Amino acid sequence: MIDVKRPQFFYLSILALALFVCSSLLLPFTSVSAAGYDVSIASADVSFDPPTPQTGDIIEITALVRNNGTTAENVNVTFYLGTTVLDKELKPVVPVSATAKGHWNTTGMAPGTYKINITIAAALDTNQTNNKASASITLTKRPTAVLVIESLQASPSAPVEGNVVIINATVRNDGDANATVNANFLVDNVSIGKDPLVLPFGTKKNVSLAWNTTGKEGLHQLAVTVGSVKRTSQLTVAHRPMAVFEVTKVWLSDKAPTEGRDVQVSAEVKNVGDSSGEVIVVFKDNTRTYATSKPKVFLPGENHTYTAKWNARGGNRVLRVEVQDHPEAQNFMTVKPTSQGQSSCGFMTIMPGFIVLGGCVGLARWVGPRKKRVT
Repeated sequence: MIDVKRPQFFYLSILALALFVCSSLLLPFTSVSAAGYDVSIASADVSFDPPTPQTGDIIEITALVRNNGTTAENVNVTFYLGTTVLDKELKPVVPVSATAKGHWNTTGMAPGTYKINITIAAALDTNQTNNKASASITLTKRPTAVLVIESLQASPSAPVEGNVVIINATVRNDGDANATVNANFLVDNVSIGKDPLVLPFGTKKNVSLAWNTTGKEGLHQLAVTVGSVKRTSQLTVAHRPMAVFEVTKVWLSDKAPTEGRDVQVSAEVKNVGDSSGEVIVVFKDNTRTYATSKPKVFLPGENHTYTAKWNARGGNRVLRVEVQDHPEAQNFMTVKPTSQGQSSCGFMTIMPGFIVLGGCVGLARWVGPRKKRVT
């Protein structure tokens, strides 16, 4: 047997060939598993809109999810503030990447810097070391108008019923933003009007509204509201003294007159008010005035009797006694209202055989014997 010596490099060549065959069989399976299913996220790929938000903003968070493999995957993307879930999105991610979005409503959050965490998860992902990212964002205080109602006053401060009162309020803006609002005025919780108000921050302005107090005697609550701010005060509208007249009694000298005869009509007039007043007394037959008194000033509680001559006319007659405000009188007065209008009237109904006297309703009807109908 002949011993043939082989060179050393021969053995080295055989070893190299064996290693090459093994690596050719193993490496394709390893590269498919690693590169075919791998999604990732990085802090550098997270952004915010708006980038410099203020408290109360809704922030859109954008995250770039990368697909490092060769196979598309459905990825669950979750956005956190601390451990609180802000938003979620299921995102199909094809090579090379896709964008996921979440939203954060910052209403009620205090100014400051906050850390947003984002996680991704895919069923076939083989590398979970790159599935988390975080980014910080700073919330600044939103400029806000802070309104203060400094004062609420009425002028005159002691009005009498019938006065026009000016309700005035001073409003101050202590905030760091301008305000455009309505100042709403109320009396006894009922709105009586609004005054627009534009108030730059650091300034104050007056707003006012006129209120007619006619018929508003008594204690009232005044209020003004500006936004959610309200201020109230009380105001007493005093009674206005006035003359109030009534015809307290009406009678005839003849309860059953015949046509053509003169009859004396009498009426008692009284001032039942608490102020003096000047009036005239008018006697009417249907719509015809047959007597008018001279103007007379009545003191409070004073009464007088008036008489007038009436020539009895046939037919149905309506006799009326009216108290009327003297056209030239300067006194503040009223004639007591009745069902017939603003005249205070005495009345009586006279029919054959009986007489009916009544209060003030504005009519006096007389039906008596007649020779003929007078139209």
